[in-house]
Amino acid sequence: MKVYLRQDKTQRGPGNFFYGDYGEIPIGLSYTTIDKNNLSRSKDTEHYHKEGYEFYYTIKGKGIIEIEGKEAVLDNKHLVMVEPGEKHYVKKVLKMPFSVLTVCTTKEKEDKVVLDSGGKN
Repeated sequence: MKVYLRQDKTQRGPGNFFYGDYGEIPIGLSYTTIDKNNLSRSKDTEHYHKEGYEFYYTIKGKGIIEIEGKEAVLDNKHLVMVEPGEKHYVKKVLKMPFSVLTVCTTKEKEDKVVLDSGGKN
């Protein structure tokens, strides 16, 4: 057994901690909290994953995720699965604090393709 402590990690962005940097963890695992103190600096980018599935589990709060141009609600205890190749991003926070656990079935940096504002990479 091994325990990975959040406080041991460096923060990647406002309110976001990525545990996949621990070499022996075989998946991408992030915990993000957005509140009034970091909302203005928190912005997801539209992206897709070549091979990995990505799961968003809402712990508290409420938000909107856009997947392939369709909106879905990220509400308390909701789980949303994004399949490989589906363009997506967290579009809006509706209720703060908004905390979401994100799990991607791969953590390879090359798997994530970030798109520009026109939806192209």
